[in-house]
Amino acid sequence: MSPLEIPTVLTSRLREDPPVQRAFSWRRETWEPVVHDVPDAAAALHDLPDQIDRQIVRDVVQANLSREHVLGALVPMLIWGGTGPRRAFFARAILTGLGRRGNFEVPVDDSIRDRLLAGARVVQQDGAAAGFFFMNNEGRVKHLGGAFFTKWLAFTSMTGDIDGPEVAPILDKRVITWIRKNTTPAVELTTTRTASYQRYLELLDAWGSPHGRTRTQVELAIFEITRGR
Repeated sequence: MSPLEIPTVLTSRLREDPPVQRAFSWRRETWEPVVHDVPDAAAALHDLPDQIDRQIVRDVVQANLSREHVLGALVPMLIWGGTGPRRAFFARAILTGLGRRGNFEVPVDDSIRDRLLAGARVVQQDGAAAGFFFMNNEGRVKHLGGAFFTKWLAFTSMTGDIDGPEVAPILDKRVITWIRKNTTPAVELTTTRTASYQRYLELLDAWGSPHGRTRTQVELAIFEITRGR
């Protein structure tokens, strides 16, 4: 099987209706301390329902893409990416630039607002690969690695539907592992290089096009396969 050939299990999934990711719960008591000194993020969490899904987070992100409110877009996206205490600590590390104990008492690095907004503009105007390059270079935010900044690019590029053709697909360890195990010769991807992300985009295009699926619909189908659904 060449790397561009669609894995059989994915072919079967893409013949079905696009999957809908179910909503899940998050714990306010875990996340409210993360944003105790971040008014826009605290306000966004106050209004966030007890269960969230891609559509809910998309709506929150798109409503908060201004400098005064952008951390109210970032933090719900981070919750969507993982809800537990370790993720909350990780979120505080992104907000402050400090990845060790005590970061809940350290002031937020306000400069990340500009880089996050710039990344959103780049992905909306120039596409997924350009957005990745920016967030991996000039727009880098400390502790916000590729697995999570591709989530940021995904939600900020959802200017229409959550799975439209303009949406930048997420690339994380789960997707990377599945692709490596289901391509021959194995396609090795990484979240640290733009060329690798471009290769990922090419794979999604090749696999999705015969079935009329967008990149994000293929990404979500892979995600659902890894969950055994």
